[in-house]
Amino acid sequence: MRRMHLIIEDAVREKFEISVGIAEIRGVRQRQTESSEISREIRGVEKEIKSKYRIDEVKEIRTIRLQRDFFWRMGVDPTKVRPASEALLRRILLNKGLPRVSPIVDAYNLASVRTLLTFSAFDLERIDPPLSVRFSRAREEVNLIGNREKELTGKEIVLTDSDKILCVYVHGDVEETKVTDSTKDVLLVAYGIPGMSKEEIEEGVITASNYVKRFAGGEVVMGDVYM
Repeated sequence: MRRMHLIIEDAVREKFEISVGIAEIRGVRQRQTESSEISREIRGVEKEIKSKYRIDEVKEIRTIRLQRDFFWRMGVDPTKVRPASEALLRRILLNKGLPRVSPIVDAYNLASVRTLLTFSAFDLERIDPPLSVRFSRAREEVNLIGNREKELTGKEIVLTDSDKILCVYVHGDVEETKVTDSTKDVLLVAYGIPGMSKEEIEEGVITASNYVKRFAGGEVVMGDVYM
């Protein structure tokens, strides 16, 4: 078993003080059937969110504000392309509810609205470590989830393994390595941004990992935060 390791390249470090938390969760079980336990948890979290936040105050929540500022610095307008956690929060406050996708995706979406961090989950069998956070190369092409083809400009931040892009910051994860019904082992990623502490990212990874274990089984075999 190859130990997962991540490097944030110097060019990214020089411009952004970002951090990335990762965990491996092995032996998960994706299920298509409706889970009453997930449904109960979602209803409870949605009720909690509605009592805690107001729609007109969302953009001023500290973690959301940090993410919006980060988007602006990357040249992305967060009023048009919202941080994932903000988009999920707004869905709840607008009575649209959290989307239902699969136990693993539902789990990290719950963690996202609880911690206000952004997460990804990848099929670990399709990952070839080590991981790297770098700037894209001009004219690199990716196929994002939903078969959205995108040509990169060289200015985007991307998460890669040893030979391919896994995620384009802001724009989403790639189709090739997404979790599916046959996924057995998961690589969970939490994205830290300037202004966030290591402790916040650690808490996010723990929260999301616990949700995945609760709804999809499996065991967390390692985790770390890279800064």
